[in-house]
Amino acid sequence: MRIVKNSIAYKSCSVLRLAFAKMVHGRRLELGGVGMLGESCYVLVSPRGTLKLGRRAILGDHTELQADGSLTIGDNFVINRYSRVVAFESIRIGNNVTIAQHVAIVDHDHNYTMEGDRLLLKGYSTSPIVIGDNVWLADKCTVLRGVTIGSNVVAGANTLINKDVPSNCVIGGVPFKILKELK
Repeated sequence: MRIVKNSIAYKSCSVLRLAFAKMVHGRRLELGGVGMLGESCYVLVSPRGTLKLGRRAILGDHTELQADGSLTIGDNFVINRYSRVVAFESIRIGNNVTIAQHVAIVDHDHNYTMEGDRLLLKGYSTSPIVIGDNVWLADKCTVLRGVTIGSNVVAGANTLINKDVPSNCVIGGVPFKILKELK
C-alpha cells in the first residue's frame, strides 16, 4: 500500500525521520521545533560542522543538507525535491524562505590545476552565504559562494546568483538582473 504524501501517516513518518536524524547527529544538529524530513533525504553534519534548523522546517523528498561548516536555517523553511544546501564554511538562511526544486546553494568552489593533460582537484575555496527573510528561490536557481541575498527577494527560475542581491526585488537571468522592485 502506498502512503499518500498529504496523509497523516506520511507526515508522521517525516517528523520521525527528522527526530532520528537528531539522534544520529546529537548536539551538531539543533532543532528549533517540529519539522519534517522527506524520503531519501541526505542530511550530513560532519564532526566539525553544525546544523541549526528553526521551527517548522520542511525538507522535501530527495533533498540534501550538508554541514561541514556552519549551516543555520530560520523558521518556516521549505526546501523542495532534489535541492541542496552545502556549507563548507558558513551559510545562514533567514525566516520564511522557500526553495523550489533543483536549487543549489553552495559556499565553495573546487580548486583545480592542470598537470600535463590531467585536471587535478585540490581542495576548495570558500566564502559565506547569507540569505535574508522572505525569500523565494524558484526552480533551478544556483547561489554561489560569497553572496548575500537581502530580504523580500524573489529569484525567477534558472537564475544564477553570483553577486549580492539588494532587498525588495525580483531577479532573474544568467547572471541575474533586477527585473522589478518590490514595495
